[in-house]
Amino acid sequence: MNFYKIKNNIYLNYNIFLYIIILLLINLILVYSASNRSKIILFKNIFNIIFSFIILIFFININSDFFYKNSFLIYIINNILLILVLFSGLKIKGVKRWINIRIFNFQPSEVSKFTTSILITKLLYNNYKISNFFLYFLIIFLVLIPSILTLIQPDLGTSITIILSSIITMYLSGLNINFIINIILFFFICFIIGWFTLFKEYQKNRIMSLLGLIKDPLGINYNLIQSKIAIGSGGIFGKGLFNGTQSKLNFIPEGYTDFIFSVFSEELGFIGILTLIFIYFMLIKELLDISKKTKNIFNKILSSSITLNIFMSIFINISMVIGIIPIVGTTLPLLSYGGSSIISNLLGIGIIMCININNNKNIFKY
Repeated sequence: MNFYKIKNNIYLNYNIFLYIIILLLINLILVYSASNRSKIILFKNIFNIIFSFIILIFFININSDFFYKNSFLIYIINNILLILVLFSGLKIKGVKRWINIRIFNFQPSEVSKFTTSILITKLLYNNYKISNFFLYFLIIFLVLIPSILTLIQPDLGTSITIILSSIITMYLSGLNINFIINIILFFFICFIIGWFTLFKEYQKNRIMSLLGLIKDPLGINYNLIQSKIAIGSGGIFGKGLFNGTQSKLNFIPEGYTDFIFSVFSEELGFIGILTLIFIYFMLIKELLDISKKTKNIFNKILSSSITLNIFMSIFINISMVIGIIPIVGTTLPLLSYGGSSIISNLLGIGIIMCININNNKNIFKY
């Protein structure tokens, strides 16, 4: 593994930087292509990437005990922003998920999976301080708040991601497997209740469509059908950059956000897909390597949780555009257009790289 020395006995893994830069360069090219070479989208995307990179550098350079000490405050601020979205958020295409902060539209739900995981990690790290019953109740409550606030935006995909990321954190923390099973059953019951109370009609239709209960090629099935056509038409080598007919003729909806993988597959083909998966694999491997060698238990759990969250987002996005799971509106990490999506993923990677730099420090002596 290659490292770049930045301080005495402290090292920064620059392989991670390499994979990030490659993915962001692909992002710039693909988003430009999928947006029919829109210069406005291109310049916005360049700004989003530069701003996100500044966030990455900032988090790399702070002390890793910051997350332990301020986990509750970070969680509270994120939930306040989620509440603010409901009352004064920016509404785009019928959904209210963003806060306009002048320079770009920020989506607080994108970082909720990390802020919730950080707090749960601390609670479980210090679980000897509180009774098991209270701890379990508290964890469920803390996960439900951002999940429900996100669901009513509405954003089913991110809401599910927050729950899954929290369950991953619980498992990595060594929580009793029986409790994890019980909490999964609890959220399944919440899902059933949400089906009759909070879910929008189109969200129900997407799930029933996947199960074959609805067949509507010009309606609810349209997005997935066009996505599959685009992926299949790419063949082995693809049609070439800027030559994807499905995206050029606007058959692929949300081509430069949720369905960026479909555009990628059509233009770069099966060889491109294998290359992309390899880059993602190497990035995840480098992040997991940091988790493995991290000595502090809190940091080990947190870095592993963030890494698996990023992997989960990759898996969910690709699975939904090829029809394995319902379309839930999850972006492809570092490839989809959107400042909040890029920021949240680089923020997570920045936390892991910060943990790596501070790995040899003996912290958390409270």
